[in-house]
Amino acid sequence: MSHYRVLVPTTNPARTGPLLKAVAPFLNAEDSRGTLLGVIEMAPERPLSEGVEVARAYRALLSRITRYAERGPGELRGQVRIAHVAAQGIREAALETDTNLLVLEAGDGQGRDGLWVNAVEDLLADPPCDVALVRPDAAPIKSVLVPVRGGPSAELALRLASTVCKQHGAELCVLHVSNPRISDESRAREEKAFLKLSSAVDVPVRRITLFSTAVREAIVREAAQHQLVVLGATMSLMHRPMVLGAPVGRLLRRLPGSVMVVKSGAPVTEIKDPDRPFRVESRAAAAERVDRWFAENTFHSREFGDLRRLVDLKQRQGVTISLGLPTLNEQTTIGKVIRTFKSALMERVPLVDEIVVVDSGSTDRTAAIAERAGVTVVQHSEILSRYGAFQGKGEALWKSLFALKGDLICWVDTDISNIHAKFVYGLLGPLLSDPGIHYVKGFYRRPLQFGAEIQAQGGGRVTELAARPLLNLFFPELSGLVQPLSGEYAGRRRVLESVPFFTGYGVELGLLLAISEAYGLRAIAQVDLGMRVHRNQTLFDLSKMAFAIMQVGLKHLGDRHRIHLLEEVNKTMKLIHYEDERYWIEQKEIEDQERPPMNTVPEYFLARHRAQPTPD
Repeated sequence: MSHYRVLVPTTNPARTGPLLKAVAPFLNAEDSRGTLLGVIEMAPERPLSEGVEVARAYRALLSRITRYAERGPGELRGQVRIAHVAAQGIREAALETDTNLLVLEAGDGQGRDGLWVNAVEDLLADPPCDVALVRPDAAPIKSVLVPVRGGPSAELALRLASTVCKQHGAELCVLHVSNPRISDESRAREEKAFLKLSSAVDVPVRRITLFSTAVREAIVREAAQHQLVVLGATMSLMHRPMVLGAPVGRLLRRLPGSVMVVKSGAPVTEIKDPDRPFRVESRAAAAERVDRWFAENTFHSREFGDLRRLVDLKQRQGVTISLGLPTLNEQTTIGKVIRTFKSALMERVPLVDEIVVVDSGSTDRTAAIAERAGVTVVQHSEILSRYGAFQGKGEALWKSLFALKGDLICWVDTDISNIHAKFVYGLLGPLLSDPGIHYVKGFYRRPLQFGAEIQAQGGGRVTELAARPLLNLFFPELSGLVQPLSGEYAGRRRVLESVPFFTGYGVELGLLLAISEAYGLRAIAQVDLGMRVHRNQTLFDLSKMAFAIMQVGLKHLGDRHRIHLLEEVNKTMKLIHYEDERYWIEQKEIEDQERPPMNTVPEYFLARHRAQPTPD
């Protein structure tokens, strides 16, 4: 194996230092990566969503722990998993991270380690992939001992041992304990198998043969001369757990220094039923999946306040970042918005590579103010003009994909009066920290302002009265989104270019539904951005927004079930006005157009292809 994808679960991240040191040899290759998994086990009677604050604390601790490894060639990152059963949560994480080596710490089986031992027993009884049970020691490794008898995990033991030897410049010693009472013919067969097995590694090997009827005693005596012993699970252990108290556990306690007991396992594979395009879950299982997502994928912008850390992550990943600012008559706020982001995210630290204002034909001084602030200003009607231009924020965002150059794209509304750099770095943080996250939504407290009066809570009326009820009814997997219609979000270009955009009010809900459908709930995260103060819309405007949003929801529902619901839906909204004790009806055609995925537009494909460096 040229590289490892290592998963290191723990219920106490603060005690993982020695274990991570033992794992370091497997992260030495450029294409190796590791995940330190903080496992939070919730009582069965408690909803997983209650673990959101604990998960946040775990992430902060994991972030500090994993930083030391970022100077090495391999990648080590932190991740949190919340589950009612720790072992099941670890199995799911192994599947999601494509793990090929699961590293478990050997506890003492007493006190607070008892729950962990139960999880270890479960995982070792039926390993999801190759697994190593490790008892680390601080002594420098100069010699590694691998006792072999040709068991099913012998090759794995030798492969891992040789990796450790390369990292530490240690000697690999392979031990064969032969029973002196066996026949010469049997001994000859054993020696031939021993020679063949010990010759299969790519480092120099010193072969040791001992004659004894007490195999364990011989191993213990020889182990005193070495700093690490790597044991392959015997045939009997392949069908029962390796727990403390079993024979291997007693042997572990007698062996000095570092010990690693390894067991081969089949790769984790996802079972799919080709006859079921959509997974059918019980109501309880679906609710638990949303609860767990809420706890694991809900962040706070404070977690990403170390901007130099984000820049380091960005540079290590070799990505560029674009900030797009959609505008329409925002002359009162646009200047401050640009100055805030340029100063904090481009001049103080090089986090954002470009800021582009995407204007939708402002009739005030918005464009002029933005140009004086030193950023690029484009009119969305002039981008890909061959395809025409619709009115609406969604149209501006879709066309901005053609104008923006970054691998990560962040969009922030420009009517925010309490603007802060956290509205950008808070959204970028999860994308830079977790490669499994592709799309990040912001959420916040939205005070409702009427003239000089501000109500602390009251913003987000369409969200609470239309969007969230719609999601709970028809798309319950997304019911954990606090503000699905928020105007601040970020994503990976390769994801955003692969989904359609609605041109108007429905763009936020449309993106959320399309990305969830194509990439799954795990690919979406949400970030608490604190408080957002902005211009509130009139009730008539909110009513039109709700009408468009419900159309988008019905279209996705129809697409999912392969029926044309929108053909039966009236797209003309009758707005009832009241003035001077007189009522009248205004008819308004409200229909968001659906733009195709940008990566299907020939001009975009050619432009991106030209922008990619050609291979040598």
